[in-house]
Amino acid sequence: MHIGQVIRSLREEKGWTQETLAFEAGMGTSHVSRIERGERRLPTTRLDALAIALGTSSTAVYAALEGTQLPQTHPEKDREMTVDYSSEALELRKTFRRLSLPNRRLVLDFAQMLVKRSAI
Repeated sequence: MHIGQVIRSLREEKGWTQETLAFEAGMGTSHVSRIERGERRLPTTRLDALAIALGTSSTAVYAALEGTQLPQTHPEKDREMTVDYSSEALELRKTFRRLSLPNRRLVLDFAQMLVKRSAI
């Protein structure tokens, strides 16, 4: 078994297509396909992106590869996550991914400020 098979298994458990996973992880569909077939090496940054998109960690992916399971330490990950596929949310994700890391932080801070302000 190789790590791509674990990624594929996790993707299929979520009922996602390769296109959906690729979008959520910010990479091309053909890249995800090659990873799943074991034709492409998986750098740590790509593994992290895939793991986050799949709602897990790279450590848990490696544990699954070894045939072990990590104890649950984050109960908030147990609740079902819903993904917004509205045109606004998709455009927001695309634009956010094009920002530099410092600007991403600014956008997050601004969004959190707006949420706090609307709660008043």
